[in-house]
Amino acid sequence: MSTMRSVLTFMTVLLMLAGCTAPPVTEAIVEEETVALTPENLSFSAPTLDRDVDQGKSHDLRNSFDGPVLMLWVAAGCSGCHDWTGLIKEEMEAGNISNSTNIISVHRYAAFESSEDVAERYGNNNSSEYTPWPILLPDESTKVIDASTGRMTEVGLYTAFQNPVTPTLQVIDENGRLVWTSRTYWSNSTVLQEALNIMNVGA
Repeated sequence: MSTMRSVLTFMTVLLMLAGCTAPPVTEAIVEEETVALTPENLSFSAPTLDRDVDQGKSHDLRNSFDGPVLMLWVAAGCSGCHDWTGLIKEEMEAGNISNSTNIISVHRYAAFESSEDVAERYGNNNSSEYTPWPILLPDESTKVIDASTGRMTEVGLYTAFQNPVTPTLQVIDENGRLVWTSRTYWSNSTVLQEALNIMNVGA
């Protein structure tokens, strides 16, 4: 009788716990699934400031895949971004970076800064941070393209590029693979040279 009572008690406890044994779906799990769906070869398309150096009103990263791409994530009000922009520009002017090197800047915080803010800081010829390479202006809803198939994905741009803060410097190879990232806030010649060495275009 006591054995039967023990079995019934055990069964009752199991029934009460039913549904509690499986882990709940959390944002972390959703994030992991999204990362798992991120293509290895990345691209995206975004508007530009539409200057001559921007190569059109919009720019698809695949158009830069004749070689590796040096990508700088920037914000208009980011002092470190200004510093990195200045260093890269100085190295270009000194002949240490070829004019044929694929360099782009990508605006990071469209929800907080307007394209006018970016244009005033980086697109104005009179600004010390004037950027003589393409500036891309994606928004919060921009999704990445699988560069190997050309298909649009549901993976957000920021997630695909490892949620960059500003400034973040990245190297994308000619197939669209993210191969190197540095989040050094202030510009650093050694870090820049490391990126250039990876791209095989250093002086």
